[in-house]
Amino acid sequence: SRPSSSLLQSDMQSWEEQSQGAIYTVEYACSAIKNMADSSVYFKSIDNLLKQAIAMKEQLNTAQGR
Repeated sequence: SRPSSSLLQSDMQSWEEQSQGAIYTVEYACSAIKNMADSSVYFKSIDNLLKQAIAMKEQLNTAQGR
């Protein structure tokens, strides 16, 4: 009955390692999602700046008679 207890121990150890890995993966994914949500604010302001720049360029082109 000795081998079965050491087998159970290694099963428990591998299960523990797998669950630690899963927890790490979930935390990493949550962190990535949070970073994306945070950066969307910056992307919106970049988007607005690009729209303003395009509008100004069109005004300049119109003013120059193109």
